Amino acid sequence: MQLYKKIIISLSASMVLSGCLNLKDAPTSDEIKEDNQALENMQIPNDWVFEEIDSADIDLSWAKEWETAELDSIIAEGYRFNADINIAASRIEQANSALKIANSRLLPMFGAGAQNGYNFNGGNQTIGYGMVNMSWEVDLWGKLRYAKKGTETMIYSAEYGKQKLEQVLAATIAKAWYTSVFINQQKELLNQAIEATSEMAVLNEARLKIGVAKESDVLQMNAQEAKFKETLVKLEQIEKDTKRSIELLVGRYPKGEIEVASTLPVLTTEVPENLPMSMLENRPDIMISQYAVQSAFYNTEVAKAARWPKVSLNSSFGAVNSTTQALFGLSNPLVTIGGNLVTPIFTWGAIKSNIEIQNEAQKQAVLYYAKSYLTALSEVETSLNGINAVEGRFEQSSIALENLERTYQLSEMQYKIGNENMFTLLQKQIQLLNEATNQLNLKYEKISQRINLYLALGGDYIAKN
Repeated sequence: MQLYKKIIISLSASMVLSGCLNLKDAPTSDEIKEDNQALENMQIPNDWVFEEIDSADIDLSWAKEWETAELDSIIAEGYRFNADINIAASRIEQANSALKIANSRLLPMFGAGAQNGYNFNGGNQTIGYGMVNMSWEVDLWGKLRYAKKGTETMIYSAEYGKQKLEQVLAATIAKAWYTSVFINQQKELLNQAIEATSEMAVLNEARLKIGVAKESDVLQMNAQEAKFKETLVKLEQIEKDTKRSIELLVGRYPKGEIEVASTLPVLTTEVPENLPMSMLENRPDIMISQYAVQSAFYNTEVAKAARWPKVSLNSSFGAVNSTTQALFGLSNPLVTIGGNLVTPIFTWGAIKSNIEIQNEAQKQAVLYYAKSYLTALSEVETSLNGINAVEGRFEQSSIALENLERTYQLSEMQYKIGNENMFTLLQKQIQLLNEATNQLNLKYEKISQRINLYLALGGDYIAKN
């Protein structure tokens, strides 16, 4: 019993000693920003709200107006089957396994061994033994605990990496989806133009027979109809390729047959004049860069701890006998308790250099954080500017389209009674088609810019099944 008490006392004392050192806390996001030379020249305008706002209290209806139940279903399918998402999930599992390894290094390691044999020359058994061993590195300086915390940051970083991939995937699928819808509507406009051109071609042939029109008028109209049909074939190819890209993103065979909506939605909500900074700071890439700073901090502390002695506690318990049957009879047990201490004396600057390397890595991580922060601000401002610009363009395009439609109607009436030539009518038809296509493109761009803003803000607005 005295022996067991000594073992327990030794283990307890080592645990107390290893827990005496208070670990330093890694820098927070506020501390990283305060002590960041790359952010010293940044002056954030008043359009950003700095109050602490719970993400659950933020009205995001304007940000997800482009969502539909059908599109959400495709995105959810992508979350489940996309290869990159599954690879990211595997990285998280790897990081969790690495954490288990880091945890195991903080605990005693146990092993067992035995040996026995028979001496054929002497005709008797050789001396055998059985032994249980325990070895434990006492974490006096926090090296193992810092390493564990560094591994934990890997898990958080991997989780945010997966979230970033999911957001990019959602945005990419949505853009491709609405590109297909946009092309469908372009095809409808072209078919209308082809139908109108075909009617004009029939009219020209009739007028040619009675000597009112020239043969060149008929040929010109036929040529324009052929050009419209060529453009239609090109659009069908682009539509097929776009649908294939969606199918690939969700893990389907790329047949190019996925069904999409028939028309682009009309966005009616307005983007808020002020946005909460807390939303931006939750962007996955900013969180990843923040955890990179913390990981570099812990790596630096691990490097610093290497300057101090490494203390290990060892013990063994077993028996030695000349017969196998009595091997574990414990008639002559062997018990040892001991420890060892290894301290670096001359490393020729290796430890110091490693600390310097980790310090520089930490500086780089801080600068990368600043870069990701500025990039995030730039992306949001660019998206907001794009939204404002496309709204202004759409307003002017609507005025132009209304006037061109009326102009074409008047010219068509004049042409039918012979007061307008075919070339002028054809020009106005093309102008009308171009402006209708331009306005359709602006509708698509409004949706695309809203998706860009969703991605820039880093919000995870898509429901996952």
